[in-house]
Amino acid sequence: MRWAGAAVALAGAALVAGCGERSEPTGTSVAIYPVTVRSATGKAIALTRAPQRVAVLTPGGAEILAALGAGGRVIGRPANGRRGAAPRAKIVVDGRGHVVLGRLTSLQPDLVVASPDFSADELARVSARVHTPVYVAPTNSVGDVERAVGDVGLLTDEPVAARSIIGKIEDARRRVEARVAGTALVSVFVDTGFFTTVPDRSLIGDMIRIAHGRNVAGPSPDPGPLNPSDLVRLRPRVYIATSDSGTSLRALRKNHVTRRLNAVRDGRFSLVRSALLEPGPGVAKGLVAVARLLHPHAFR
Repeated sequence: MRWAGAAVALAGAALVAGCGERSEPTGTSVAIYPVTVRSATGKAIALTRAPQRVAVLTPGGAEILAALGAGGRVIGRPANGRRGAAPRAKIVVDGRGHVVLGRLTSLQPDLVVASPDFSADELARVSARVHTPVYVAPTNSVGDVERAVGDVGLLTDEPVAARSIIGKIEDARRRVEARVAGTALVSVFVDTGFFTTVPDRSLIGDMIRIAHGRNVAGPSPDPGPLNPSDLVRLRPRVYIATSDSGTSLRALRKNHVTRRLNAVRDGRFSLVRSALLEPGPGVAKGLVAVARLLHPHAFR
């Protein structure tokens, strides 16, 4: 554990994250534990000591642990996560996004980090089987990512590293806001695969908003793929596709409908690495990347 020196940073991280709690220090040394944070579900997650066996159910969560310097403690990870983020971890979430409960239970984690992407029923089954705290990280905005980093930093006894990561995200936000100040909103469509997109109330939607963009899909796009004809009607000026979407400018130009899009005709199409758009420390670079695509002149 880190004691008095880390406690100062702990307080700062808790203030930024907005939800960490711990008992008031007494005596000459300051103990971080017990510590309590509030999960995205509203449930209080309390630990009395630093977890040494952490199971992470999302790629973004694994990247947070790696950035905190705690990747070596991750014993379970999702199949679609970067192996280097948790080199010792076994797969506990299969390629379809389902938790492999038997394997997760056998690993005996003392903390599970999840996200709202999992249903309440599946999270309840995880909690019932592993008999250990399940922290559900908030994921719908850049601020949510900062809160998650702060929370996980508190839970894992890495408050100094958490404060550094949060600072980098805030620096990126300030840089983007300064560069795009006074620019007009730019309409954008985000393709996560087969014309499936994201709502405004999502991490990517929030990144677009900060970067002075307007998500043409709006607050509540229909589930599933967007009809290409409807996309033409929405007239996005910029077309962003995630790196795992399978979308390319060449394919869009071959399609007799999508080749009519202004963004496609003008070549304002870009692939963005999926990891930069996931709820993890990569959002700092992702936010700058999105802003550059929407307002290239502001970054020259």
